[in-house]
Amino acid sequence: MKMRYDVMSVMLTHVIRSILLLSIAAPLAFGRTAAPTRTGRAFEIVVHDINQVEMSVSNFGKFGQTERNTTGCWWPKGSQDNYIFGAGPWFATIVDDDTLTTVGYDPNSAETEYVPGAAGMMTSDPDAIIFMYPTQWPPPAATFPMAPQVSKSHQDSWCAFNDLDETAHTPGNTRPIGIEVFQTVYAWNLSSTEDIIFIKYELRNVTAQLDEPRTLTNCYFGVCTDNDIGNEADPNQNDIIAGIVGRTYIVDGESLWVDNVGYQWQEETEPGWEAFPGVIGFDYLQSPWDLHEGEDKDNDGIPDEEERDSTWYANNLPESDWDVDLDGTPDWRDPSEIPQLGMTAFKRFTLTQEPKLDAERYITLAGYNYLTRVYEPLDTAPPVPDDQRFLQCSGPFDLAPDSIATVLVGIIFADWYDRYERPDTALVEIDNTAQFIYDKNWLLPGPPPPPNLILIPSDKQITITWNNLPEITPDPYYDIVSVPGTPLYDPYYQQYDFEGYGIWKSTTGQTDDWELLARCDMQNGIVFEDSTQPDSIRIRAEDTG
Repeated sequence: MKMRYDVMSVMLTHVIRSILLLSIAAPLAFGRTAAPTRTGRAFEIVVHDINQVEMSVSNFGKFGQTERNTTGCWWPKGSQDNYIFGAGPWFATIVDDDTLTTVGYDPNSAETEYVPGAAGMMTSDPDAIIFMYPTQWPPPAATFPMAPQVSKSHQDSWCAFNDLDETAHTPGNTRPIGIEVFQTVYAWNLSSTEDIIFIKYELRNVTAQLDEPRTLTNCYFGVCTDNDIGNEADPNQNDIIAGIVGRTYIVDGESLWVDNVGYQWQEETEPGWEAFPGVIGFDYLQSPWDLHEGEDKDNDGIPDEEERDSTWYANNLPESDWDVDLDGTPDWRDPSEIPQLGMTAFKRFTLTQEPKLDAERYITLAGYNYLTRVYEPLDTAPPVPDDQRFLQCSGPFDLAPDSIATVLVGIIFADWYDRYERPDTALVEIDNTAQFIYDKNWLLPGPPPPPNLILIPSDKQITITWNNLPEITPDPYYDIVSVPGTPLYDPYYQQYDFEGYGIWKSTTGQTDDWELLARCDMQNGIVFEDSTQPDSIRIRAEDTG
């Protein structure tokens, strides 16, 4: 198919600050130490709300907490039923015999030791913000060459933060390590994914920004989460925590494997809630590589040291074996086909008893009881109800200068009371969906790519031109579901699902300020309306041409 450009002129009655053009696809079959409130645009918090999970994320480490340092994750959407009081990533290493830990969220004080922006960037830089699809996307490639330029989910966000600002660290206890973090959040609004949100952390060694480049050794990474289901302030503490290292569940006669999961629930009603509280789970979907020369940890016939070497594949395997899970990503670039450390520790603590110093946090990440110094990596048995938090850990691993380690977590929600005997059983099918999405390298039903847009200003009008890229680009998910006899075969799935264009303008870029200028809709008998979006930016297919 050939590329084509379409043209439209827009008369200017006032200054247009933002213009949005979307291609449209056919439809698819509380008692804590107070922390200082971050102010100003640099320290930014936005809310993901495309599906049933409403969750606050920041560009300085923490997530699941609002700008007022209050609970910041609610499920289902619109209920205001809260599940997270605050959470964030921890990174630890040993430098010159000194144990160092940088925390994205301190569950005792709600503080963070990260600041917005990439390494070397001022926190006041206008690009040290959160970029969210579709209204503020993509991140500028000139500033962030590592940032994604094409969205994967229905609501991507991306930002960078780092731990290089010494004033952000606790005096006398901690200092910068030299870590830069690229954070990506994915959320899909499909019936099978509406109760899931994903957070990916790419951890980059930028020690050269401190003094000289050095390999960070004996590193550990963890996600620390203080899940508050409803009111956990004294005397209402009633949450329970447990973990799944690896277990097979039988659900509706089907055998399903679940691993690397921590989850939290309560067995009492919550005052003011219409429904009985659900269960929240964190699935450690990706962790740093576990590759050792001379070993074959996943028993796939590929030596560990060759797992990421495309030349070895070309010289030793037929091309038909380069993508064994048929997700369109060659296995040497496919994380789901490369051995990983997984969840090496699952630690639980409470408001009154938790690690507060770098050394205590380091040994906790390593799987030790920080009070007794005894190695107890898996606190997976349910304790008595309390105001609790848990830490999912992975390590040890080394991180060479300028190299990157990746960790990805899926946060999942489910109703369990009066449906399942146990809360973990309620998570199984949703967890398997999250695992499938990850294993398929995010290859899911999605909209066509946006067209390339050009704005040409002139006297009291703007001429908009765009190409027909979304009309001629096949949906990559079609390759998975179009093969008869396979588990995902769908004879109704369309290879080309472009439905039309919508053009909006806004003077502020705020959600409620968009004005529809024009709609171009294919006349093909398909009529639908996306009722999940505010009316100002709602997508409608009305078969009007």
